[in-house]
Amino acid sequence: MTGSLYAILPAGAALGFVCAVTLMALRPVSRPGGWQWPALLSAIFLAFSLWVVAREGPLGFWTLHSANGWGVQVWTDLLMAGATAVFLLLPRARAVGMRGGPWVVLVACTGSIGLLAMLARCLFLEARRADSSTETAP
Repeated sequence: MTGSLYAILPAGAALGFVCAVTLMALRPVSRPGGWQWPALLSAIFLAFSLWVVAREGPLGFWTLHSANGWGVQVWTDLLMAGATAVFLLLPRARAVGMRGGPWVVLVACTGSIGLLAMLARCLFLEARRADSSTETAP
């Protein structure tokens, strides 16, 4: 069963990616909020990752990323994508009072799990700030 699951999940992830970026391109987020989706994705991916770590060990990813040129290319691509995302999100997070250091460490240790959690927290704080500013307006 696990072999067939591993054959299906990459295609499902690719489909989810295409759907997500298409929706973002067609309906860009123009207001704060929507923190629930990245929070949910972070939790689901954390659960899946913990399952993988329990089955295959905490450093199983290193064997894949150091096995050949494609592994190194994917590893480097993931690191550059994560750094780019943190670079773009960090000023926004700081603007709502989030401390950058702990979030950068979380992203460095967990990749997309931490990045999605950081995005969810930032969106939550932006929404809360927007709600409080509308309540105090005359």
